[in-house]
Amino acid sequence: MKKWLSVFVLIAVCAICFNAYGDETTSSPDDSASTTFGLTPFKEKQTLRIGFFSGSPLSYPFLFAEKLGYFDELNIEIVLVPFTNGPAMIEANADWDIATCGEGGMCNAMVGYGMRVIDINDYEENLALFVRPGSPLAQDPNNPDNWKGTEWVYPAGTTAQAVLVSALKKVGLTLDDITSINMDVSNALIAFNGGTGDGLGVWNVFAFDAEDRGYMRIADSGSLGFKAPCGALAKAETIEEIRELIEIAIAVFHFTVEWLYKSPENMEQAATWYLEHCLYEGLRCDESIAKRVMDWYRGPTMAEYIALFTAKSPDDAGLYTKRDLLQAEKDILVGLDFFISQGIYTIEDRNRILDNGLIDPTIALGVKDMLDELEISY
Repeated sequence: MKKWLSVFVLIAVCAICFNAYGDETTSSPDDSASTTFGLTPFKEKQTLRIGFFSGSPLSYPFLFAEKLGYFDELNIEIVLVPFTNGPAMIEANADWDIATCGEGGMCNAMVGYGMRVIDINDYEENLALFVRPGSPLAQDPNNPDNWKGTEWVYPAGTTAQAVLVSALKKVGLTLDDITSINMDVSNALIAFNGGTGDGLGVWNVFAFDAEDRGYMRIADSGSLGFKAPCGALAKAETIEEIRELIEIAIAVFHFTVEWLYKSPENMEQAATWYLEHCLYEGLRCDESIAKRVMDWYRGPTMAEYIALFTAKSPDDAGLYTKRDLLQAEKDILVGLDFFISQGIYTIEDRNRILDNGLIDPTIALGVKDMLDELEISY
């Protein structure tokens, strides 16, 4: 009896010591431990709210990392705040700490709100244009006469508009030759199903849904050669307040991208989680669509991410001569310059983005320094 009592006392003393140590924890990482990918977990639970683009794979490595337990191991709780529209996500910026969206949302965030792009997390090639089978455009999309006077339903001010303009330019036309109907991407598909419009511009899960409904894909960003980067962004004050948390979260994102590419089994598991989330959010999706969406995903690995925010060369357009540009800046400028050509933004906006460093490499450099210090290869 005395032996069991002694053991009980020893356990109780250890528990008290452990709790006492826990009360002294701070929000900095615990240097005495390493966990996922060799990263150091936080001593205290951290919470990161992420503006999440539902149905677009650009956001989903955060979800996959959560499912794999990576954030739990690092003592981080992520809260996914869902959106299906970049500009709406940016307008609701009080609801998140960092957000992930396409080029339209990024440009809006930088020009309208002074936010900083801190990551590129996908290059979308599945931004697609659809028409009804049997229509003149379905029979011959290369004939400009078949385009003239048609009605197109798509989210204006996004890369869907950029793809449509690229397709029109290919046949010598502009937006003035068609009628545009501005709708959120999910509502655009619903309206098109109901008979509105002659053409539809949508992306990712919505594009494959349209395809499976029998609509004809006549062009997409991949076939048109339109580079469409998607990224993560944050307000400057948020970066300063929780820089270390953001750096670790971004590192987890890109290491999860590497996990995704590592094997067909991993990609299959990711497609399953993608499908579950889409259904939870009320998006029309099935196993086939989920697999196709993930097959089209083009997120950068860790080494590619760091290179995007460190490699430099002159401005391809020759418009900015004050300094060489980061590759991330050059990639984003492709879309921004399109929006400028459409009168949505100006050259002054372009210069302000570059002058103020709103495509911000400091998070990538912080991730690089962290990995080098921990001797984590990438």
